[in-house]
Amino acid sequence: MKFQIRLRTEVESRFRWFGLFAFSVISTAILVLPVTGAEQKPMSIAAPAGDYSWPMFRSNLAHTASATLPKPYLPVGQLRWSFPAEGGIDSSPAIYKGVVFVGADDGYLYAVDERNGKMLWRAKLGGQIKSSPLVDQGTIYVGCEDSNLYAIDSLSGKIKWNFPAGGRITSSPITANGLIFAGGWDATVYAIDKNGTLKWKFSSPDPAGRILSSPAFSNGVLYATSHDGFLYALDPDTGALKWKYKTGNKIYSSPMVMNNTVYFGSWDHNFYAVDSTTGKTLWKYAGAENFSISPAGANGKVFVGNDDLKMYCLDAATGKLFWKTPLSSPVPLLSSSPAVSGGMLFVGSADGKVYALDTRNGAIKWRYGTNRPVISSPAVAATGVCVGSQDGNLYFIN
Repeated sequence: MKFQIRLRTEVESRFRWFGLFAFSVISTAILVLPVTGAEQKPMSIAAPAGDYSWPMFRSNLAHTASATLPKPYLPVGQLRWSFPAEGGIDSSPAIYKGVVFVGADDGYLYAVDERNGKMLWRAKLGGQIKSSPLVDQGTIYVGCEDSNLYAIDSLSGKIKWNFPAGGRITSSPITANGLIFAGGWDATVYAIDKNGTLKWKFSSPDPAGRILSSPAFSNGVLYATSHDGFLYALDPDTGALKWKYKTGNKIYSSPMVMNNTVYFGSWDHNFYAVDSTTGKTLWKYAGAENFSISPAGANGKVFVGNDDLKMYCLDAATGKLFWKTPLSSPVPLLSSSPAVSGGMLFVGSADGKVYALDTRNGAIKWRYGTNRPVISSPAVAATGVCVGSQDGNLYFIN
């Protein structure tokens, strides 16, 4: 049995696979702790550092993780600031109106000034936060390992409500059609209104079909992937199944939608391009190992990492390989998903580094080192790249 398979256990989320660094077994039955309010410092909300925002995991509803900045800007790999949490940061940051929002293993959701890395507030939830926050109309929505989805006021950090799901929520929520969508460890996609009321839920027929990935939305359809090996296309208003697509193994990758095509990877070693309307295969690319992380897409190209420790650039229309670049890692898997902006690709690795690659040829332009594995996926701002590390720090890199 291959080394990476031995590291992945059914009682641990994808975000705890780095057993070489810090591994603690958590029971799947987590007690829901009392909801507490925000802890605030004397504060003023940050002024916008730029007009551009990254308000959710993978930047947008289609999960392309592609930033089109108002002004050309390319980070050069120098630290602007770092912010220390009290636990590892696997959550991917959201950036909105000059504020960075991110969750941590210490159970806090943090709001940090984009300009200088100073904490504006923190809100204590009932468990570790692996989910990436969604910012929408003055409210932060985020999943938690206490099996709740939380709504939090973005200015004060006060908890508005929490919705109890049937399992941990490491999935990152999105919003469309007036609803909040997120997946759960109980093999269920939840649709919740903005008052915290359940509107519908869709469950995999396989109770082991955990949904750790984040749903995507495009052209009136909700797409979700599952450990049962299926990609599901759902009606966002009712949860009715439109079609489903079967792969040969578990799917951890969140789906990405671009040009009427759904892109995602599977543990069957294949990366798929599926027609978003019919669910028919357009092409698939066979990798050396599993495709675990979520892809990014821009300018007719798809960027995705394989557990052979290489980043791949594929033609979005045909699946043709343009280039592949090896990344360094002490374990044979990748967990940080890439972001693309201005001809650069940014991604973290288990070697503790954040990499910047040239999208034209895959050349590594720079590396920035943290002290532990980087599972968090980078968010791109108008003034740099923001990402968390398991060393407990949030980094903003110019």
